[in-house]
Amino acid sequence: MSEHIITKIEINRYLQAMLGRADMIDWWWHSSNKAFDGKTPNAVYLADEEGRKRVYQYVLSCSDGQW
Repeated sequence: MSEHIITKIEINRYLQAMLGRADMIDWWWHSSNKAFDGKTPNAVYLADEEGRKRVYQYVLSCSDGQW
């Protein structure tokens, strides 16, 4: 059974719907975020599989209105 690998492409689809502009998506990835203890989403995503899951779950929850 293969494990699903969370990609930035998947996450960016949600971010595009929420933020509307490519430059805002890039800004989001590279700005500190309180949800990640001041780390950038990019740093958390790149850290390990758990980091990818954290970023993905955070974006999903925000897309569902839990800002």
